[in-house]
Amino acid sequence: MDTEEELIEHSSKSSTPSVLKEQKTKHTPQIKPNINVALPKELLLLVFSYLDIQTLCKCAQVCKPHVVEKIAKCSGGFLRDLRLSGCLKVTDDAIKRFTELCKQIEILDISGCKILTNETCKYLGLNCPDLTTLFLEGCQIDGRGLKCLGSCANLTWLNVSWCEINDEGVQAIASGCRNLKRFRAMGCHKITSTSVGFLARYCEHLTLLNLNYCERNINDQAMIYLAIGCSNLRVLCVSRCGITDIGLRALAGILTPSQAAQILGISLGSSSENAPNADTEMETEMLLVPYAINDRKQQVHPLDFVLAQLGHSNVLQKNQRRYTPQQSLIVNGCRQLTTLEIAACSSITDNGCSALARNCKSLEKLDLEDCQMVTDTTLGQLAMHCGRLNTLVLSHCDQITDAGIGRLVGGLCGADKLQNLAMDNCPMLTDASLEYLGKTCRDLRKLDLYDCMLITKEGINNFKALSPKVVVHAYFAPETPINATINRRRRICRCCYLL
Repeated sequence: MDTEEELIEHSSKSSTPSVLKEQKTKHTPQIKPNINVALPKELLLLVFSYLDIQTLCKCAQVCKPHVVEKIAKCSGGFLRDLRLSGCLKVTDDAIKRFTELCKQIEILDISGCKILTNETCKYLGLNCPDLTTLFLEGCQIDGRGLKCLGSCANLTWLNVSWCEINDEGVQAIASGCRNLKRFRAMGCHKITSTSVGFLARYCEHLTLLNLNYCERNINDQAMIYLAIGCSNLRVLCVSRCGITDIGLRALAGILTPSQAAQILGISLGSSSENAPNADTEMETEMLLVPYAINDRKQQVHPLDFVLAQLGHSNVLQKNQRRYTPQQSLIVNGCRQLTTLEIAACSSITDNGCSALARNCKSLEKLDLEDCQMVTDTTLGQLAMHCGRLNTLVLSHCDQITDAGIGRLVGGLCGADKLQNLAMDNCPMLTDASLEYLGKTCRDLRKLDLYDCMLITKEGINNFKALSPKVVVHAYFAPETPINATINRRRRICRCCYLL
């Protein structure tokens, strides 16, 4: 950069000299140009060619998009796994060049790349047929982007949380990516239970579904869809959604076809009424030969009848055989569930939780935070039936008492399985609960006790003496000093005193 004297000399030789201009030039600091802007792209690529892949990935978090292109070139087109989470400067054009050079990519994490749009999905759909894992959380993706990704038939794990996706986009993903096993769409307010219907219809291998914070658009209908089509589901997260006891009964597999039809808003009349061009012989045959796995070209999926009645007639193929309505609505449930998050589903009561505990005995994690209508009855059912339960969240469950905790720790999971227990903001719990836990739960590792007003410091100290390995989270406000008085204004000066 020019020195200060050279700048002044250059200013004095100007065609319109000015003392004010000369002084301004003298005292104004000169900003160094950014190397990414000053150097041509070809030279930058040459510089980055001396870096290894790991260093290039770190540079991509702060540098211009051409770093991504250099990563692709350095890998020789054989790169299978690339993680660029939080790289704010990665653009659609950079992803385009990357996908053209690395068509064998299998795992791509571009979550948090906030300027990526549907164009990125288009390039991925065109150039990356081997893609199995894709994270797009927080990108500017909507339903049109998901339609482009529908051609990635090998996709098994997709995260589109906090994107503006809709039901049409989810339908394209579900019908095109039938090997999908994990789907995360947290905070996607535009999708409804219909999206879950498409996933349950097409993705029979689905094991994880996270729809937390999708609000009331995800309701009991979604649970019925899952109970009909996703019997292998292991992890379900629907916190802050519109789930009630009916949804839990569906997951437990104890809803009758008529109850399910009523919730879905469909008719269970005769087959001739519900589906055109049906004949009596075909109906009789389908009653005798239900949903044959070895006849996939001719069979009708159990959810085809439901979705067709709801206006999605495109799910039915002309060459498929008829299916009776009653058989379509057999609610098998999701009895293999290991994790269920239903926090802040305020309509849930002991009825739904008890049905779930009796029929989903493989539960390992259950989140009931802010389910204020849940009582000790639920804890009793969990103690009797869920022997694998290791994590239980009871935060803000106002009606839980010491008796319920006593039942829980004395049940199948209490002694050797329970590891994490959150019972903060439970105003009816006392030190007696800590005594139960300390004497019984040998494998307990973490305990949350924030704002349990009846639990004392002495009770916590006694618990720690019984279970020193447990991490206890608790807070007690500092006590107000007994002799604290209000400082009053002195009526005499500081140098004087009264005898």
